[in-house]
Amino acid sequence: MKHYSMVFNTTTGSKRSIRVNNPNVDLPLDDIKAAVGQMIANDVFDQDRGGLDSLHRMELSVVERTLII
Repeated sequence: MKHYSMVFNTTTGSKRSIRVNNPNVDLPLDDIKAAVGQMIANDVFDQDRGGLDSLHRMELSVVERTLII
């Protein structure tokens, strides 16, 4: 299983995070940056806790499991 963990800075100085499961990791980096820019521009979070300001961090995690028994 793969997922992106995305942490955003907010206009109030706090952080907001989301997890995107099973992403298409073959997308070019420029397309990913454009999509993140759209998320910030359209501010998908509750405004009462601060609007999105910028991307703080984005990580790709890959979890591999092997069935033993």
